[in-house]
Amino acid sequence: MKILFVSPFLPYPGVPHAGGKLIYYFLSVLVRSHSVVLLSRIFPGEERHLRSLSEMLERVETVPAEGPIRAGSLVSLLRTVASYRKLCLRARILLRSERFDLCQVEYTETGVFFPRNPGVPVVLSCHDVIAKPAYRRYAGSHGISRLSTWAGWHVAMAAERLAVGKFLRVFTLSDEDLEWAGRLYPEGSFRTLRYPAGIGFRGIARSPQDRRVLFVGALNRPQNRDGLQFFLREIWPSVHRNFPDAEFCVVGGGMDEDLREELAVAPGGNAVGFVPEVEPYYASAAVFVAPILTGGGVIVKILDALSAGVPTVTTRYGNEGIRATHGKEILVADTPKDFSAAVIFLLGDDAARNPIGEAGQRFVYDHFSEKTFSETIESAYQEATIEEDVCSRGR
Repeated sequence: MKILFVSPFLPYPGVPHAGGKLIYYFLSVLVRSHSVVLLSRIFPGEERHLRSLSEMLERVETVPAEGPIRAGSLVSLLRTVASYRKLCLRARILLRSERFDLCQVEYTETGVFFPRNPGVPVVLSCHDVIAKPAYRRYAGSHGISRLSTWAGWHVAMAAERLAVGKFLRVFTLSDEDLEWAGRLYPEGSFRTLRYPAGIGFRGIARSPQDRRVLFVGALNRPQNRDGLQFFLREIWPSVHRNFPDAEFCVVGGGMDEDLREELAVAPGGNAVGFVPEVEPYYASAAVFVAPILTGGGVIVKILDALSAGVPTVTTRYGNEGIRATHGKEILVADTPKDFSAAVIFLLGDDAARNPIGEAGQRFVYDHFSEKTFSETIESAYQEATIEEDVCSRGR
């Protein structure tokens, strides 16, 4: 097949965010059997990655982007929306001027602006079912804020329904998201695409520091910042009281000065910030924490940690897309008291910590395989191609 692959983010080796890693891996699987043209937004400074991508793909087409969206900036938001529209307009032009057998589109937000009935089979990857965290923000809100969160939830549903309705097949990244999507948008045709995350972390030689607790996340994302501050303020003081030599190691780009200062005054806080390679931090961590407060699809950093053999504590939202077994392969806790107790338990008991890390590693190997990923893609593409052929004959 000749495939047009449309992404709002440029994928490349070493891309720092989880979505970019998935897209790059997706492309690396497709090029084994297909000819792929990548169409992507590109941010300033990313031009240096185009050469390696051009060697991998048939070619790369780009649309300039500005960003990221600045909180509270309407101008920034409108510029981002405009760049998505330009991306999809360029996709429409390519599909009309060149023969493609299929078009793969990444992210629900791209799907909102994507043209309807472009003349080829079209498949969408929903990296998250965006109505799910929007609903949870509404359900957890109080007072006057319930009005704005209710509106946000319904806007998210309307946008997602619009996107889903344009595609013959839609990938979700977890069974949890598949169930949500099926309930919210019964007109859609969904498949679970289990991203084999953690491939790059398999086989890492573990040399854990007994009291190092690790957090990883892009801190310009509100979800990650909220989770970090929840842990730092509500959980870490209890952990540190029990282990005064414990270190809370925070790795991730986008850390502003306010957050650095908050970590600097926290006992045992270590604001590492952005690193080009996160593997050494997984190797040295005694415990990995992922305080996910609203949830999305599969939390890739949790799969990375499990794959690296790091005992992991998260919330039910963090585990819902993974479905590892609590107490055996992962520890799940939602309240500050239970979360701190889980971290304290792992830091204080090597005999329990090591088996949980090993069981989590086996779980990822067994349930998130490269073979299943590839087979799901090819099956969905075949179905979409047949369905488009039937639809074309009926037009």
